[in-house]
Amino acid sequence: MVESVPGVPYTLEVDSLCSVEGNIRRRYELLDSVAGENTFSLTLVTFPLMGVGDFITSDSKEVPYSRSLFVPDVCINQSHPRFTNLTRNIRLRRGHKVCIQVPIYIDTYTMEKTVDPRLNIDRTPHNMDIDCSSTEVTEAKGEKFTINDSVISKEKENNSSNNNKESNISSKYPSAEEMTHFYTPATHYYYAQYFKKSQMELVKQRYDACPCPVPSVSHPCIYMDCMAFGMGCNCLQVTMQLENETQARHVYDQLGVLCPLFLAMSSSTPFQKGILCDSDVRWLTIAASVDDRKREEVPHIIKSRYDSFSVFVSLTLPNLEEFNDEEFVINDTYLEVLKSAGVDTRLAKHVAHLFIRDPLVVFDQMIDIDDTTHTEHFENIQSTNWQSVRLKPPSLDGNTGWRVEFRIMDVMPTPFENAAFSVFVPLLARAIIKYNPLFYTKMSIVDENMGYAHNRSPCRQKYVMRRDIFAKNISTDPSENSEFTVNEVFNGKDGEYYGLIPLVRRYMEEENMLSSTLEGYLCFLSMRAAGEIPTAAEYLRNFVMQHPDYRHDSRLTERIAYDLVLHVRKLASGEVKDDLFLPMNKFMPKRSRE
Repeated sequence: MVESVPGVPYTLEVDSLCSVEGNIRRRYELLDSVAGENTFSLTLVTFPLMGVGDFITSDSKEVPYSRSLFVPDVCINQSHPRFTNLTRNIRLRRGHKVCIQVPIYIDTYTMEKTVDPRLNIDRTPHNMDIDCSSTEVTEAKGEKFTINDSVISKEKENNSSNNNKESNISSKYPSAEEMTHFYTPATHYYYAQYFKKSQMELVKQRYDACPCPVPSVSHPCIYMDCMAFGMGCNCLQVTMQLENETQARHVYDQLGVLCPLFLAMSSSTPFQKGILCDSDVRWLTIAASVDDRKREEVPHIIKSRYDSFSVFVSLTLPNLEEFNDEEFVINDTYLEVLKSAGVDTRLAKHVAHLFIRDPLVVFDQMIDIDDTTHTEHFENIQSTNWQSVRLKPPSLDGNTGWRVEFRIMDVMPTPFENAAFSVFVPLLARAIIKYNPLFYTKMSIVDENMGYAHNRSPCRQKYVMRRDIFAKNISTDPSENSEFTVNEVFNGKDGEYYGLIPLVRRYMEEENMLSSTLEGYLCFLSMRAAGEIPTAAEYLRNFVMQHPDYRHDSRLTERIAYDLVLHVRKLASGEVKDDLFLPMNKFMPKRSRE
């Protein structure tokens, strides 16, 4: 995975916004120029066969940092010690390897050919190396680990502090310590679809127990066991600089509420580890891949350090506290430090919540520094709280101001799609500032919507949203909310919901930002929200399932993966056009004639 950013920030001038797509295309060209023979760049969330067989060119099997059964450590960026140490330290702090479980899409022969009946996970040769005992172990020192070793049974990591009582509920499948997927609110809502009413009581018992990991999912899952499966995913992020702190905090809150809808609209992750998922997005995969919580912390720290945001911070709403209904732990020491320095309580609680996390990487030469002249200690914690939105304070030198980072979106296959979303988000932010719509719902509802966004074809789900976004006085009364489709939220619903696209179009018209390119982006977003064209995830899933090599077992073969990658590359370059996916003549009628 290669991260790229523009050389200089874009502005909200029409010419600058219209240059985004061309800039993205030039990044492909730049990467291709240094990629080597028979190698090219593309924007998929994950390589289709990540973690499957010989999916890399290196022969290395060593896994001293991750202890993964599937991904050798040579896949981790070796140019800086930060990356390998992040992988190791997350595992060590947690007490054992990370556990990622993504439900499998069940096709005709999936259970017969793809699911391991012993573990209820995807069948691989490495499953024999999974030790289903719950023996507490400590880390071996000076021992060389490779993927060919029985990694989990050899790994002896200390978790002796876990003596908490767990509810005594029998399970059909083994409950290995290594395969414990910890509770998060979004995971809870997403997994709930696989439980019947009679099973929900068992789910509740497990959650009420201490500790409270997510119960073993009755639905077969894709099992992934290292940070690379998550942080190796690609995404689309947009960072915006606002005029001042008040604007930044307000935009942060409003965009945070909308994150589940943008995750659904950008969904591009129908497969992971060579298998079709019963989900279309990457988010919870990454959340689990860096979940460093200790088992005894889970009942109190209910989210991974990569998760949806947890607390509203705006100063514009007098009764904001009632919307912060979800439990969030704070570091009391830092809360008092911040308040005594004049930071208001809302912002102080936000920062104190970030500081419940331990640093994952600390460099020796940066330990003893003056915090009045350096921000490295703050950034160490801030930059490893990977939330759906991030509030970024100004730099000490004053060269950058208050910023909001919108981190939720899947990356999409084509420059056109990525440009459309990249342009729409800052325009929406400006419309929020100008017209002051209030999207607030209770934080628990945002978490619930995040869970729904993980269902397959999430644009067909309904999401709980505030009905009147221009009401002068708002509260958490349920009567002020309704369920809306993605189409209704983006395109609006007469008399019931204003719509994000009409809001942005109104802003563009009043600011005289007329452009066939920008109008084409709005048309594309409108059609995708309405279901007139598929999401990238739906399109890619259909490509796999219609491939002549597909055997209705939920697996991607090497031929399927090869053809899919080649097809995506040709779509991105414009060599291939598919009007069922991107009918460009409908988006850009003027540009197509130019």
